Amino acid sequence: MARYSNEFKRKMVEERLINKKGYVDIEREHGVLRGTLFQWIQKFNSGELYLDKRNLSNKQKEIDEYEFLKKSYALLKDIRSKQQE
Repeated sequence: MARYSNEFKRKMVEERLINKKGYVDIEREHGVLRGTLFQWIQKFNSGELYLDKRNLSNKQKEIDEYEFLKKSYALLKDIRSKQQE
């Protein structure tokens, strides 16, 4: 049986990635070893652990939207340049 719930894991990953809290701070506050948290972050990055997007701050949502628009613009620019060749 898992020692930590998925909800707890997501909360710890959120603290690290969104709130920019340090590994040592999380370890001290919650008793989660750095290596364990690092593994959870790897699982999140590979799509095995999901964050609840409803908990993201408005600023983070804006950053995500900006990144999406930036990638979309670059893709459209690339397609248009290929069409003009």
